[in-house]
Amino acid sequence: MRHHLERLGSTQDGVEAIFSARIDQLRSPWSTYAVFDRSGLIFGNGLTGVPADGRPSVDTAFRIASCTKSFTAAAALLLRDAGRLSLDDPIDKFVRLGGPEGAGGRLPTVGQLLSMNGGLPTDDPWADRQESMSIADFDRLAGNGFRFVRRPGTGYEYSNLGFALVGRAIAVAAGRPYVDFVTDELLRPLGLDQIAYHAGVPAADGVAVGYHRTGGGPEPAEWVAQPFSGPGAFSPIGGLFATPRALVDWVRWLGDPADERVLSAASRREMGTVHTPIGEDDDDGNGYGYGLVVEESPRHGTVLAHSGGYPGFGAHLRWHSESGIGIVAMENATYCGTKLAARAALTLMLDETAMPERAPELWPETIAARDTVERLLRHWDPELAGALFADNVELDEPLSRRAASIGELVRAAGIAATDPVPLLSASPFCNSPAHLVWTSPGSSGSLRCEIQLTPQSPPLVQTLTVRLG
Repeated sequence: MRHHLERLGSTQDGVEAIFSARIDQLRSPWSTYAVFDRSGLIFGNGLTGVPADGRPSVDTAFRIASCTKSFTAAAALLLRDAGRLSLDDPIDKFVRLGGPEGAGGRLPTVGQLLSMNGGLPTDDPWADRQESMSIADFDRLAGNGFRFVRRPGTGYEYSNLGFALVGRAIAVAAGRPYVDFVTDELLRPLGLDQIAYHAGVPAADGVAVGYHRTGGGPEPAEWVAQPFSGPGAFSPIGGLFATPRALVDWVRWLGDPADERVLSAASRREMGTVHTPIGEDDDDGNGYGYGLVVEESPRHGTVLAHSGGYPGFGAHLRWHSESGIGIVAMENATYCGTKLAARAALTLMLDETAMPERAPELWPETIAARDTVERLLRHWDPELAGALFADNVELDEPLSRRAASIGELVRAAGIAATDPVPLLSASPFCNSPAHLVWTSPGSSGSLRCEIQLTPQSPPLVQTLTVRLG
């Protein structure tokens, strides 16, 4: 399936609405997003609620938490390609592990740890507080031994400690600290100046302060500022600060098959290949690669992603492998679930720009109803509307009120100034011959319309939904 990349900009109102809701729902004081394709940044914005101390932008740095893991994975593959480590190396080649319990007599390899298949237990709350641990303390921690929940190589278990161990392997194989290696061999050669492992990152619009929300219920909610942790042994799991604009450049490089700088396209494809299936159904295509999650959309195909949550911050990066359409999002609240908004935004963009190879199989009345809706968008005719809709529509919401609310959306998207596009060019989708969703592009935006017809003969429209794209 191809996509109308030139229509990507017309989805801005819909994406903005998704992130505005985050502020309205007090999910985070600040919310930022940046939409891109392979040509670069298309649009982005920063939104603010309380405390309203300034306003973020795509050039404001946030902690990206576990989105850092893609950088750690790329660094490991860089050393692998240089022959300085192997993904099949057991981790004790680089750091001594004392008394591993539950590992079935086997220690995980570098590759198993990179793919969340090392047998270590999930550890988010604990690991996220360990970033500043010294290397000496980390080596002592490892020497005391770790508990395993399964034998390495036997199943998915998200482990931050696993990536901290990979970071230690990177440092030993490179002969210099992990942070220095990533900075010198990845960030600087790629020109990613607004990404760094410290709060002094040179972001044009400053660095966001992270917050944790307290109270609620009978107590008034309050946002409490969180201190920054400094780089240390656990920085490989989530230590980076980045601006949305700079993270877009990183993700575009990851997905660019023609860019052979620093790390080969073949090695970057390994990052986005499932090495450990996620969930009980191994056939659904979802899994963990190296520092990236691989998801299979039934309609759109492969999506690559990663979430990040840290004390005071949330982040998410996500892009569609085939088209290159993607989004990065950053917020400054503890474990705020930024993924939910980013996932909804990318789905909206893909749905509204999709170009299927063939038109959906519809009733003739469904096709005719779509044409009538397009006429009503440009000029609401009560008589035409009355002939289109089943009797429940007026009862569910008076047509006069419906016409007024749709009229506001039509004006916002500039629909009246454009002609309807052919159905195949309207990103159509259906789940039955009586159902249709399509995009109506305008001069300043787009509308996403949906109709469902009744089972009577001849059928009438029983539901009409119109929203900004």
